[in-house]
Amino acid sequence: MKLILPAAIADAAALREQARLNALASYDVLDTTPEETFDRLTRLAKRVFGVSMSTITFVDGHRQWFKSKQGIEACETDREPAFCNIAIQLPDALIVPDAAADERFAKNPFVLREPKLRFYAGMQLRSPDGQAIGTFCTMDTHPRSFSDADRAALDDLAGITIDLLELRRKASLMAPGSQTTGAHRVMKAGRLVFNGGKTTMRCTVKSLSPKGASVDVLSSAGIPDRVALLIDADSTSRLCDIASKADRQIELSFES
Repeated sequence: MKLILPAAIADAAALREQARLNALASYDVLDTTPEETFDRLTRLAKRVFGVSMSTITFVDGHRQWFKSKQGIEACETDREPAFCNIAIQLPDALIVPDAAADERFAKNPFVLREPKLRFYAGMQLRSPDGQAIGTFCTMDTHPRSFSDADRAALDDLAGITIDLLELRRKASLMAPGSQTTGAHRVMKAGRLVFNGGKTTMRCTVKSLSPKGASVDVLSSAGIPDRVALLIDADSTSRLCDIASKADRQIELSFES
């Protein structure tokens, strides 16, 4: 029997994640302005399921970002503790009737602190080739039940969302001056390592060249002038100097 080494498993996971990010990047939807077409769906979900919160969520390398949101103030949050981050790794919907009673989520910061989630139901948003780029989810601050009919309705809402994204993508490709090849921006999952290897921060690599990279983070506060950039999908590990940084974007210069 051929043994699969842990390194090989990690490499396979990195390649799967890169395929997922490639699918997400093809829609060029991240950080776009709110659109009434999507807001109608989250408003409808809030009414149909009687919940206090509903979102259309996309997950990139370091965060979950809400294209549409009802009942939530934040536009994005850290990917690591996000329920949607768990949901995109599953083959079917993630239904959590009572997060406080579920050992997977009882100590989750989104349960213990704002928005103090107790109920979550998230259906994957899957591209035509099956990549889970995000979720259509409903949430509440009280435990709830969720029937098979509810699950089917949530699946339909997720399907409509993907249909809208496909129409939006195809219209963009057909617009005058667009690149008919379907080329899109780089999007890679990365990690910044600093403090002598004691601190690791997720990031999303948006551009990459032999001389450096541009990465997005939730916040650049506290990141020192020298870091290491790791990109698992490319087996990249480079020492970098910070060329410039803004609130959520960092320009890295590779050490020669």
